[in-house]
Amino acid sequence: MAPRAVPVRPSALAGAPRSGHPDWALLNKAGRISDDRNETTAECRTAEGQAVEVSFCLADPPAVSHFSVHCPGLEGDDYSDTQPLLICAEGPFVLFCVTLNVPERGSVHHFVYSARGPSSKRPSLHLLPEPDAQIQAFQAQQFGILPCGGGHFAVAFLDRVRPINCWRYHAYVFSSTTRAWSRTKPTMPPDLSQSDQVLLDRHRSCKQITVGASSLGWVDLLGGVLLLCNLFDKHPAIEYIPFPASRVPLADEDGVADIAAEHLYDVSCCGDLIKFVQIDFDKPDYGSSGVAWKATTWNRKLSWCAWRDGHTVDVAEISVDTNRYSALLPELLNDETKQLELKNLIFINPTLSIQDDHLLYIRAKVKAQDDTSWVLALDMKHASLNALAPVSTQPFCGVSVTPCTLHAPSPSTTSTTCQQRQTWPNQWSGMYTSQ
Repeated sequence: MAPRAVPVRPSALAGAPRSGHPDWALLNKAGRISDDRNETTAECRTAEGQAVEVSFCLADPPAVSHFSVHCPGLEGDDYSDTQPLLICAEGPFVLFCVTLNVPERGSVHHFVYSARGPSSKRPSLHLLPEPDAQIQAFQAQQFGILPCGGGHFAVAFLDRVRPINCWRYHAYVFSSTTRAWSRTKPTMPPDLSQSDQVLLDRHRSCKQITVGASSLGWVDLLGGVLLLCNLFDKHPAIEYIPFPASRVPLADEDGVADIAAEHLYDVSCCGDLIKFVQIDFDKPDYGSSGVAWKATTWNRKLSWCAWRDGHTVDVAEISVDTNRYSALLPELLNDETKQLELKNLIFINPTLSIQDDHLLYIRAKVKAQDDTSWVLALDMKHASLNALAPVSTQPFCGVSVTPCTLHAPSPSTTSTTCQQRQTWPNQWSGMYTSQ
C-alpha cells in the first residue's frame, strides 16, 4: 500500500523518486490491515493455523514507509481494534505483532519478517513461539532482534525480578537456528554509582537497538541504555550507559516526566556507535509554532568511557534553499528577508539516522489542525535542510517511526551497489530531496 501523497504543484518538486531498494527506511510503527501484495510479501501461519501475510511499501527517507497485514478468511470484527505494531527492526529483519479476535479476543501473535530468507533470496515470515517457561506478561515484553548471519536471527528479552532489595534479570534468547528458547542469568554491572543505580532500578524500556555484532540495548530515553552484551555467551553481561549528565533533564527527581520522552529525545546505533539527540525548546509549550529550539547530539562507543559532543544546531540558523522549498511551505516565507523560517513550524519527534552521517529527521506541522505533517531531514553538521517529505497524520502524535534497513549487506563490503541489491517494487511517493 503506497503512502498517501500530498498534492503539490509540479514546480515545487525538489527531486525525483528513485527506483530500487532504499539504503534504509523510516518505517511507521503502526501497521495497516490491507490485502495489497507486492514483491515484499511473505506469509506464514499462527499456531492455530490462521494464515498471515505481511507486505511493505518502502520509500527513501525522509518519506515514511509502511507495512500492512492481511489474514485471508478474516474480516471485520475478526481483527482487533489494536493495529499491527512494529516492535523492533535490525538488518533484514522486522519483529512485529498482530492482535486478532480469533481464536479468542485479544490473541497476540509475534512474527519475524526477513527480507531475505535463510535458504533463498525471497522474503520469509516466521512465527515467534512462546518459551516453555511461564513468563508473566510475555506478550508485553520488550523484544530485541539480532542478525546472526546466514539469514538467521536471535530474538531476546530481559525478564526483571526483584528477589530481595534490588532488580535482577534473566535473559531469554530465541535462536532461529535451533528454533528454541534458552535462558541465562546475566552478570550485573559491579561498580555503578549511586545515581546510575537509581536510573537502572527505574529503567523503563521504550525502544531497542543493536550495538555491534553481539549486544542488544534497551533504551529508556529518560535515563540511559541497558546493554545485554555477548548475547550467546554462557554468562552474558549487563552493562548500563547513562545519558550525558550535561543534558537538560526531562524527568523530575522521581523519574516522572510531564511529556513523552520520544517527543524530544532519540537514540540510534550505527555499528557500535550509539547516537543520542535532545531537542531543547525555549518555552515549555513545545507544541506551538514560533518557539525557538536547539538540537544537540552526542556519540559514544562501547570502548569509550564517556559521551563525546556531536553537534548543536539552532533552528534559527538552519539554512534553507528558498528557491527549492518556498512552493512547498509558502507560509514560512518572511516577506522582508525573503527567507523561509523553519522556526515557524510546530516540531515533534526527532529520529536519528542509522547511517554513518549527521542527519536528524524530525516531524513538523505548519498548523496544529493540519491533516498533513512534514518530515524534515536536517544536516546537523552543516546546519541545513537536506530534504523534506509530506506524511498524512491525524492526530499529529499518531505517527511514530523506526529506522530500518531491510536488506543484508554484501559479505565483502559494508554497503551494496544498486546492481547488487535485491529488486524491490518501485513504490516511492511524495518524496522531495535537495541534490
